[in-house]
Amino acid sequence: MHRIATISRMKPMLAIALALSIAIPPTSASAAASIKPGAECKKLNQVATSSGVNYICLQSGKKLSWSSQAANYEKTKLKAYAQIRAGADSGNLDNVELVYHISSSFPKDLKQLYTAQVEYASKLYGSLFAKKEVVNIYMYTEKDEKYLRTQPILAEFLDEHLPWFQAWRQGKDQEHNLGLAAWFKEGPPGVLAGHAGVLASSKASAKTMRKYAIQVMPHEYWHVVQDYYFRPTFEDKFQARTDKSLDGLDFYTLHFPTTFREGSANTISFAMAANTKKEYLELYRYFITELKNYSHLKLITTLTSTLSVEKALKKIEDRRTFSEAHEASYPLGSLLYEWVIAEYGFDAYKKILENQMTGETFEDNIQASLGMSVANLYKKAAPHILAAFSGR
Repeated sequence: MHRIATISRMKPMLAIALALSIAIPPTSASAAASIKPGAECKKLNQVATSSGVNYICLQSGKKLSWSSQAANYEKTKLKAYAQIRAGADSGNLDNVELVYHISSSFPKDLKQLYTAQVEYASKLYGSLFAKKEVVNIYMYTEKDEKYLRTQPILAEFLDEHLPWFQAWRQGKDQEHNLGLAAWFKEGPPGVLAGHAGVLASSKASAKTMRKYAIQVMPHEYWHVVQDYYFRPTFEDKFQARTDKSLDGLDFYTLHFPTTFREGSANTISFAMAANTKKEYLELYRYFITELKNYSHLKLITTLTSTLSVEKALKKIEDRRTFSEAHEASYPLGSLLYEWVIAEYGFDAYKKILENQMTGETFEDNIQASLGMSVANLYKKAAPHILAAFSGR
């Protein structure tokens, strides 16, 4: 009380100067001045701002030093992009037999776009098959509802799409497309094959679709590859489980957190859909901006530190216990596995695919594939994920 009263009787400028000297630690100015690329820092993953530039404390050899977060973020993204695209650029269609099922009402320019995506993606996706596999590709619209109901492989989840069909018939939401099929499973009894496809409004066009829609076809197609590795052994391992209290969904969730299933499908599909580095960065920028500005996901607002990112990744592992897990897994998982591919290479990510049924949980898979715990994976990838949401 006495100090405040004394300050109030001083000359205005002197009082302001003294108040500021009390409020601001003497080391702040010198600390900010020392933050520049390559300068030594003290705490791994610490973030700071200097002269309007955001930095992160990273380890380089045995030294901790400041790095521009924006530059490091884009460098990581483009490294992953190059790895994924290289697989397709050097691949071929030898292991894929594509069978198209396309409605006459499906927009012609979207048909051309999605067909080109499928052909290109197949050069990478097919390289992960052990032998030649049939992959059915579907493109339908709201006008095909009656026909779709007669197709068991497509009718199972059709009711989920009916609100969209109604909206499209009313001329609404035509900038959106939807996943229609995304499996490697039996169509005709005893016949395993890939099934991937999309639904779009009959009045849609490539120009009117929202930017994020461009990656839906390669995203759904990637689920075929994921299924290819776990489906042959999943049922046997489920029947042999030691904990008989685990039902099918419990058992599935132990092996396939949504960050891997949906998130890594986004990692691959974004790279397949973007034909240049610039398009790739812009597609992610659009996606993250849309989430930050329009999403109802409360979890997004909590991503303010690397520790909060780690907690968020842990929270969304199980969609049965957290309502936002499934939707949040798309952006967070996408960035997580983008970091994995950039840091360890596409072959390391391929090991995770191949090891989907390894051990008792996904933890065992990551340990076998990357040689680390899931918690350590989250910790290492957190700065990259934080950079996307903090604008750094």
